[in-house]
Amino acid sequence: MIENVSFVINTARNELDNLKLLLKSLQKNLDRDTHQILVFIDSDNEGTYEWLKSIKNDFNDLKIITHSLPPCIGYSRNNNLLVELADNEIVSYLQSDMVISPGYDTDILRDIENNCILSATRVEPPLHGESSQTITKDFGLEPNGFDFDEWNNYALTVKQDKESTFFFAPITFYKSLWLSLGGYDTYFRRSREDSDFVQRCVHKGVKLKQTHNAIVYHFTCTSSRGKDWHNPKNTEAQERVQLQKQADIVEVKRFIRKWGNLNHGESKLVKYDVDFTILNSINFHPNFIAQIEPLASRVWIDSDLSEINEIVLNEHKLANKLLGFTEDQWDTAKQFYNLDDYSNVYKDLTKEKLLQYNVLVEINALKFTQDDANVLNSLHSIIENTEVGDYEYGNLIFRIRSKNTINSTEMSNPVFDNKLLNIV
Repeated sequence: MIENVSFVINTARNELDNLKLLLKSLQKNLDRDTHQILVFIDSDNEGTYEWLKSIKNDFNDLKIITHSLPPCIGYSRNNNLLVELADNEIVSYLQSDMVISPGYDTDILRDIENNCILSATRVEPPLHGESSQTITKDFGLEPNGFDFDEWNNYALTVKQDKESTFFFAPITFYKSLWLSLGGYDTYFRRSREDSDFVQRCVHKGVKLKQTHNAIVYHFTCTSSRGKDWHNPKNTEAQERVQLQKQADIVEVKRFIRKWGNLNHGESKLVKYDVDFTILNSINFHPNFIAQIEPLASRVWIDSDLSEINEIVLNEHKLANKLLGFTEDQWDTAKQFYNLDDYSNVYKDLTKEKLLQYNVLVEINALKFTQDDANVLNSLHSIIENTEVGDYEYGNLIFRIRSKNTINSTEMSNPVFDNKLLNIV
């Protein structure tokens, strides 16, 4: 017996035209009409809810999910909620700016495996350059004017009965596997939630498989960068693009804080428990200290912490601006996100003594060079390949007493209040 799939989609402001095209492709290009479709409306300025209600009876099982948490719940959390609410064991996630190929359900059901996250293959307009994982073909940058029949004919010509190793949306998986991995970490608000999820898959031996049979057209970055992000003449859109770039820098710091380095699953990352002591720290700009801090578990400095504290208190401002949170709304909503406790990260050497540590890296701001910065960028690789003892690397002193790793593979999110949801 062929299983039914729960197709899960999240959507937000300015995405209704994209969503209409995606739903059209689901209605026309699935081989069976018995699957479930769940659409999570995270924010709405175009009457998305009313439109979905008007076409609800056109589908066998279409569920519409809204919420009462202003202004939105956010990508990581709403993805997790969609999976939790799915009725079927096989779940397939689609972004709202995608169009599926004919026979998409048959293709993913044939290629999905146990203990596997299955990615489909994306066809994208020529905005990001060539890639071995994607196919570059221009069917337009906007859903209006998209030639659906031409797409369907083309998609059939690029399907290939082969697989490769990669992870990106759209993805299909067993619900029980997603839940066992913890889903997306709400620590990541604007990006890098996928790289974090991939790293947990790598550590737990979950297969990351890309099928070249299931194909989608992807208009690209509509949800993250906003509508018309690719138009250099649209000042408002370009301002949002720049904000997203700055927000991504914050998310990269969070990823390194958790894993010790950055990749998208190319290798298994290991972070060790490390203390930095920074002498003459007044000679470092506070932004630089904040930049290297994610490499360590704790940073001890011999100068005033107030400027550092100001930087870390502002870490959520970029995401809040992009997502439309006021400060009061964020104070209400932040209970549902994983957050940093910086009181355990930054320490004052003038008030406390560092008596015990596993690995200590001594940094003197008066002697610090670019070569020393390069050593710090390889910090955890150096520790991994170095015996217990004391070492000098340029102007840095490493004191390795024991090599204790930080366990980031086990992850849980704060419990969400499902009374905030409305499902029709």
